[in-house]
Amino acid sequence: MQSVTMREVAKRANASLAAVHYCFKDKDDLVHAAVERWLKEMVPDSMRFQTGGGMRATVRSMLQAWWDAIEEVPQNAQAQFELFLWAVRNSDRIRSVMYPLYLTEIVSVLKQAQDASGESCDWDLMTIAQSLLVIVDGCSFQYFSDPESKSAKELSFEMAEAVFSRAKVSQIKRAS
Repeated sequence: MQSVTMREVAKRANASLAAVHYCFKDKDDLVHAAVERWLKEMVPDSMRFQTGGGMRATVRSMLQAWWDAIEEVPQNAQAQFELFLWAVRNSDRIRSVMYPLYLTEIVSVLKQAQDASGESCDWDLMTIAQSLLVIVDGCSFQYFSDPESKSAKELSFEMAEAVFSRAKVSQIKRAS
């Protein structure tokens, strides 16, 4: 990331440097836009419509989409991790918004699922979202160390289920 320049971005985008600077005032602005793009890919719009089955089903869908993406193009997930580490070292602005953006997006999806299903739980949705990110981050690193093993993927689903059990996620019985 440090070696990337606005001039190089313009060259690779087949655009003028002026056009790149018109769209992005500096490198941090460009990286912030990349973070937002990756965030939108992390929770595809199609998944937002699959929240009716409750939080567990929604999270299983989100995890499956994450693993499908990692297995298809592992470089995208690796780039997200590298981008975050770069931001920790080099950009307070991006570092301070990147992780909260992920959490906000996950909480939003969990809230939609909870509202649609009538579920209740003992934990607030932010704590569940934080727990899920810990699971995804840790299991992803485990996967990158041994891509042939399916244990990281399986473990992520088991750990997510453990979070929901510990949080006592349950459906509210609705009157018929």
